[in-house]
Parts: sequence; C-alpha cells; structure tokens
Amino acid sequence: MSTMTSLPGGRETAPGEGGRRTRDHARRSNTASPRRRGFGQGLPWLLMVPALVVLLLMTIFPAAYLLWASLHGGTLLGGNGQFVGLQNYVDVLTSVDRLKGFALILVFVVVAVSIQTALGLALAVPLSAQTRSSNIATTIALVPFAVTPVVSALVFRELFNPNYGWVGYFMGLVGLPDDIAWLSSTPLAWVLLIGIDVWQWTPFVALILMAGLKSVPQEPVEAAAIDGASGWQIFRYVKLPMILPFMAIAVVLRTIQAFKTFDSFKVLTNGGPGTSTEIINLEIYRVALQSFRIGAASAIAIVFLILLLTLVPLLLRAVGRGTDEEGV
Repeated sequence: MSTMTSLPGGRETAPGEGGRRTRDHARRSNTASPRRRGFGQGLPWLLMVPALVVLLLMTIFPAAYLLWASLHGGTLLGGNGQFVGLQNYVDVLTSVDRLKGFALILVFVVVAVSIQTALGLALAVPLSAQTRSSNIATTIALVPFAVTPVVSALVFRELFNPNYGWVGYFMGLVGLPDDIAWLSSTPLAWVLLIGIDVWQWTPFVALILMAGLKSVPQEPVEAAAIDGASGWQIFRYVKLPMILPFMAIAVVLRTIQAFKTFDSFKVLTNGGPGTSTEIINLEIYRVALQSFRIGAASAIAIVFLILLLTLVPLLLRAVGRGTDEEGV
C-alpha cells in the first residue's frame, strides 16, 4: 500500500520522490562547488600578491644586486665597474684584517649572548613571581631594552669619559683612579662594548624566559614540593627542563641580533684603539660608504651572510639536541 508525502503548499509526492530531489540538488551543488572552492582557495594567494611584490622589491631585488655587484669592480663614483669574477671574494678570504674582523664579531657574539642568557635567567626567576613588587621591578628592568642602541652608546660614552664622566667621579670618591681612559685600552674597550650589549639586551632574554616560567604547570611543581624537593631542586629538575625551548628561542634570536651589532662600536670606539675592535660590520661600512668600493663591500657582506646561514642552523641543531636530551 503506497502512501503520499505532504510537502509545503499542499503538494504531495510519491514515496522516494523527495529523496531523489534531495540527491539531484546535492549533485547540482557538487557540480557548482568546485568553481566556488577554487576561487576560495585562490583568494588568499590573491590577497598576498601586494605583500609578495613588496617583498620582491625590498629583499630579493637588493639581494640580487648585491650578488651582481660582488662580481664587479669599480666604485659608486666610478660607474658599475668591470666584471672581476670571484676576485673580490678572494680578496676577502685572503685579507688578514677582514678575517680578523670575522673573528672579532664571533668572539663578541659568543661572550655577550652567553652572559645575557645567564643573567636573563637569573633575572627572570624572581621577576616571574606574581606579586606587585615583581611587576614594578619588571617594568624597571625592561627600560634598557626600550632605549635605542645609539642612545645607549652615547650615554655610556659620557658616563665613562675620563675627564668628566660620572663613573670616574664615583671611583675617585672611594679612592680608585678616576682618570682611566676606558676607550684607549683594548681590554677595557671590549669590557665596555660587551657591557653595553649585556645591559641593553639582557631584559629581552629575561622577558622570554619569564614567559616560559609563567607557562610551567603547577601540578609537577606541587608534586615535587610534596615529595620534599627544595626550591633549587624544583627549579633544576622541574622548571628548567620545561623552559629550555624558550631559552633556545632567546639564544637564537639574540645571536642573530648580536651579529648585526654596529651602533655601539661605531659610536664608542670606531674600531679603535688601533684596529682592536674593528669588527667586520665596521669594515663593511668603511669599504662601502667611505671608500665607495661597492663591489668589495658586497663580497664581504655575502661572505658574512654565508657565515650566518652556516652558524645559525648549527646553533638550532645544537639547541634542539640539548632540548631532546632533557626530554622536553
């Protein structure tokens, strides 16, 4: 016995007719949907076109020009120059002064980032406490990070001036020599340059590590406390392994930033005394903007870039291996 199905509007359909209409509608929808899906999938790429154009103009084109210039001689004032092949690169790799510049920036980065990581961790532990005083202290501690590198260098240059600097004044009050020429001594100049970098960028490392400490779940901390673990044991065996990924991020970011250091060296020592603080960044500046030898400067910059592209992945691998060993 057949039954009829009522539809809106008083119409009736035989059994199965409604199902067939639904399937027909679905087939029509599936037939039209690929176009809509195709447009929807292509829309994000279409919206990215302006950004890609800017990226092309601001990075890829200058990089291509840098590579082209490194294969040519001449100066900015003397036209494009003739093709010299790899001669500029040979000059870079056989120049004692430029190899020394690479070595100096490497030493600076290793020492500065190591100190910043240790001090940043020591600073992040008390500042990560959820108290009003820690919030105020965090704000004060982040002040150096907000100061531009040039301003920091200028301030420190005045503070350590042997004639009227405040550092010499206070040293004289406690019976110490008050006329030390900090920037005329190679060891003292390096201490000052590294000290400025540590002063300015340690808050950056501390900020990242604070985020890591605040993200540590309380359950394992409370369990360790119940088991009788001391505060140091809780930090060493519970919190520290959990914040290693944050420490890795801080080290990698600071390493990349430290390799770009220029302002403090230019303002404070300008490579002196002699050439004892002539890092490769200063050498690129001198060759390009004082001697106007754009080809030679481009070759130095590309060798520097290759050095960075080699060291940063090695650093990432080493940090990742250390994180895996801790079981994070």
